[in-house]
Amino acid sequence: MEIPFRRESLETDRLLALSDGVIAIAITLLVLEITVPEIPPGSPVSILSTLVFDQWHEFFAYVLSFLVIGSYWVLHRRIFLHIEAHDKGIVWLNLLFLLMVAFVPYGTSLLSTYPTQFGVMFYAGILAITGLTLTLLWGYASRRDILEDGLTSTLVVLEGTRFLASPAVFLFSIVIASFDTNLAVLSWLLLLPINALLQSRVVESYEEPAPV
Repeated sequence: MEIPFRRESLETDRLLALSDGVIAIAITLLVLEITVPEIPPGSPVSILSTLVFDQWHEFFAYVLSFLVIGSYWVLHRRIFLHIEAHDKGIVWLNLLFLLMVAFVPYGTSLLSTYPTQFGVMFYAGILAITGLTLTLLWGYASRRDILEDGLTSTLVVLEGTRFLASPAVFLFSIVIASFDTNLAVLSWLLLLPINALLQSRVVESYEEPAPV
């Protein structure tokens, strides 16, 4: 017997379980993409440290991707803290987000193997699209009658700004990469102050209900 969608829409546990599982697997795959260096035949074992340090770009890509996926998981969690039910649109938009999350390890591997202009732009594009799917998910939810009562328009806009921050930085870096790859990579550091600002006590004060 088919479950009525009205009742099915209240079941968010399986949706969140799938999301957490895909994100956990994607994060795990990041470290599996880091290869252990091989010592060339006839070379002394002492060069192993040099070979490991030569992999710095792989470690950088791993840490960055881990932090970005982690921040997207935090934002994904924030969305479903406010969602009381879901419809088919939420289900498919969430799957679109997971589709992109699962693709991040490939982009990370490409960047670490080929830290060229194309590698940087492709990697930034993947992370930007991933963040935009999350923004799209929040935008769709905010226009449906599925969010908890009491959310103000200010809070909705504030959350939307949080979702747009990271993809905006990565899109900006794609433009920079067209003429300077190193500067594009450095622009990713903007994620630190921007996200710190959006999580600051001053910004969070707008989320607190006004005293009665």
